[in-house]
Amino acid sequence: MIRFAYGCIPSIMSLAFANTLVRRGGLVPTSILLSSGGLRFQKKRYTPAQVLPVFLRQFGARFTGYNVLAGLGGTLLPFGAPRGGLMSFQQLSRAYGIPLTVSDDFSGEKTVESLRRQEVDLVVTSMCDQILREPLLGLPRHGCLNIHPSLLPDFRGVDSIFQTMLNGVPEVGTTLHRTTARIDAGDVYGQSAFTRAASDSHLALTVKATAAGVWLLKRHVEALAQGQTPPSHTMDVTRARFPYRSWPTREELERFHTAGQVFWRAEDFRRLLRFEDPTDPTTRDVLPFAGEPLRTAAR
Repeated sequence: MIRFAYGCIPSIMSLAFANTLVRRGGLVPTSILLSSGGLRFQKKRYTPAQVLPVFLRQFGARFTGYNVLAGLGGTLLPFGAPRGGLMSFQQLSRAYGIPLTVSDDFSGEKTVESLRRQEVDLVVTSMCDQILREPLLGLPRHGCLNIHPSLLPDFRGVDSIFQTMLNGVPEVGTTLHRTTARIDAGDVYGQSAFTRAASDSHLALTVKATAAGVWLLKRHVEALAQGQTPPSHTMDVTRARFPYRSWPTREELERFHTAGQVFWRAEDFRRLLRFEDPTDPTTRDVLPFAGEPLRTAAR
């Protein structure tokens, strides 16, 4: 059995990923690490109260409102989820015996020592706002992995789904890669891609892309459990068609809305709360950087 920890921010998207990971993928983490201490922006960390005026000034009401909604959705869910629907982090913890650790520094001594006591073999992040560093990177014997919603090395950075939509790319990708000190640059273990529908919102695409990462991770973990070394491909960031991007600019947000793109729709949240399967039927495996089809992983 591979003992792994999952680290994320407590948003509605990361909650959907955790539910898919545990309840559909059958991958139960040894622990879930929830990032705390506010939001990191422009190399500073802000508390929720501090970040609101900063975001309103920097991005405007629509983008700020979406981020607030996503964050609140990850914390207030127990009050609105239907029976059999999406489970909160606390409900997942109780139902599956998964300890929750709230930490503002996953790489700090206290969290690393906790993971060491739990004898974790692997650390997995998806939708995480923390940059992992030593000693955490060197702690688990199978390393640290990240699920990034793009076909790396394209769209490295803060919000790859936004950049995919902004640039009109018809296909959304997901990459499972090793976490290194350099952001979104570690060796690639697998990639999936699916066709983007014109009606897909940012929220819908994020949930679809990260759900695809569950199956990449499941295949990886199963190989490790069988004593195999999963094949990897070196990532050459110089081959990226789209460069690293940080937070969107005001001009990019304006172009995004002018093109008729939206961050969310009410139906997206209804689907999430009902825990409908987010897997896109067009999802296929691709070889890193080549786009050639691989044998589809069993689901």
